[in-house]
Amino acid sequence: MQAEREGYYPSPAPGLSARPRHVPADRLAPVLPTTHPTTELLCGSYTCTPAHYRRTVDLIFTSPPYNIGSKSPRIDGKRKNGQYDPKSYGGITGYADSLPEDQYQDEQVAFLQWCLLMLKDDGVLVYNHKPRRQNMGMIHPMQWLLRVPQFQLMEEIIWDRGSTHNHANRLFWPQTERLYVFRKADGAYRFQNTADMEFRSDVWRIPLCSRQATDAGHACPFDGTLASSVINAFTAPGDLVCDPYSGSGTTMCAAQAMGRSFVGTEISKVYHRQSIERLQMQRMEVA
Repeated sequence: MQAEREGYYPSPAPGLSARPRHVPADRLAPVLPTTHPTTELLCGSYTCTPAHYRRTVDLIFTSPPYNIGSKSPRIDGKRKNGQYDPKSYGGITGYADSLPEDQYQDEQVAFLQWCLLMLKDDGVLVYNHKPRRQNMGMIHPMQWLLRVPQFQLMEEIIWDRGSTHNHANRLFWPQTERLYVFRKADGAYRFQNTADMEFRSDVWRIPLCSRQATDAGHACPFDGTLASSVINAFTAPGDLVCDPYSGSGTTMCAAQAMGRSFVGTEISKVYHRQSIERLQMQRMEVA
């Protein structure tokens, strides 16, 4: 898919001194920048990322579609009254999320191989996913992550979201996701052990960000604390952050607020446009 270049924003970004807990990335409090990073968000598949970015990326932080496999509408909203949600997942229309599972896993392996091309030798991939239930069984991300031996798994961070949309009367209700942290198998592991790290254990309790929490209305938005904590742990000001499944633009906005450069892609024209508007709003608030 050909990229749309109107998403290019080469301007300085403010740094960040402190990160309040559980807030959207575009509400983080900025300070004066110490570097002059740039931001580029392209509309298209991750494969449209310009070749000059190869081996330049310090951190890839992303969450691909989970292949939930349901196109029927959600039937939810009852939990706030203490009732049961018959179907609180699915109904995703902004992007493809109902592929044959074998095809989905093959596509994720191809994506991971692309990440190897983009990262520096000491670059880090933080891959957000989760175990899924299907046909009364579990599908685990390790089923395809282990197919790319050029990556070495370093961390498995448990993201406790404090809630769940998977309600099954015959199973426990899962309320966690995973952040799988990889380095290149032949590369060094960068880890910014700084005094201002939001979390120091491998369990991060961050409430799930609702779809109403961003103007973009994305089906599965990040909380700003999640993005800023990852960026803070694996990059320094001026480093290049990449999100190839940019969604509502939370990682992009957090990177800008923290003085990092950013390159990313978003295949949905609607989410791409809304992300650009979100970034512009953030810049106007800083100006």
